[in-house]
Amino acid sequence: MSSDPPADTKSAASSGKSRLQTFGSRLLSTVVLWAVVVLAFVLDSHLLLFGLIATVSLLGVIEYFQLLKRATGSRRYICQTVAVSICYLGYLFCHRDGASPEVLAAADGLAIAALIILLMLTRLGSALEGRKSLDEIMRALFGFIYIVLLFGFVAKILCLPLLSEDGVSVSAWYVLFLVIVTKLTDTGAYCVGSLIGKHKCIPHISPGKTWEGLAGGLLFAFIGSFACRYLFPDQLAALGSTAWLLGITFSIAVAAIVGDLSESILKRTLEIKDSGQVMPGIGGVLDLIDSLLFTAPVLYFYLIILD
Repeated sequence: MSSDPPADTKSAASSGKSRLQTFGSRLLSTVVLWAVVVLAFVLDSHLLLFGLIATVSLLGVIEYFQLLKRATGSRRYICQTVAVSICYLGYLFCHRDGASPEVLAAADGLAIAALIILLMLTRLGSALEGRKSLDEIMRALFGFIYIVLLFGFVAKILCLPLLSEDGVSVSAWYVLFLVIVTKLTDTGAYCVGSLIGKHKCIPHISPGKTWEGLAGGLLFAFIGSFACRYLFPDQLAALGSTAWLLGITFSIAVAAIVGDLSESILKRTLEIKDSGQVMPGIGGVLDLIDSLLFTAPVLYFYLIILD
């Protein structure tokens, strides 16, 4: 008589091992990412932080057009990647240290205008293909807005004239606060959802998302937010009163969840599981920054209102 365990037992063991391996890979990637962020922060260099933002944005743009190329098979996205990258470099230059609020306010509109002109120029040398030609242009424009403009709000936060009582710039502390609260929302949603998640909330977009996971994300966000405020009260004084902090944290957590789901919409539409394999257990650059794309504008406008 065979002593092999039943097939369903083998399947359950395999599933548990796979989940454990994924969690381990995700944890290792997260530790590496935090090490990079903390290093840039400890060195207290705006130039290094801008360089990190620039690198991530550019890699995100390239990854986005690679996704389109994989999904459609079109080679025209190579020209559009170049066009978007050129506009991106000009956009980034507007966010250099010392850029005035007027320049920052005009940067988004100027970048979109320049991109539309360049995208139209890329079509002049080839035959039109009906609606497909317009679809390609709109996909390129969406990618620039989705990745460059939204992630650009991280740079905008870094450019804000946020000063401590000693007159020292503390804008980098708000970037750190943003990353901590956003990523704790992601981590809380993933951990709680994996452990006790049973009730699916949006299965047609992301089958793995549960209401328990969303609650865990909110809980982790509030813990991280109030811990930051408690540990660094002077550096994060611009966050305002406890009531304002509650509102900011809740808004960031909700935006993080929506940002994560928005990338799921993109991937499911293109029928692609992961945007890339840059970080084991996490995926590509877009998988890494999807929630930050939505939380950065939220924190920026809160800081503008509270200023």
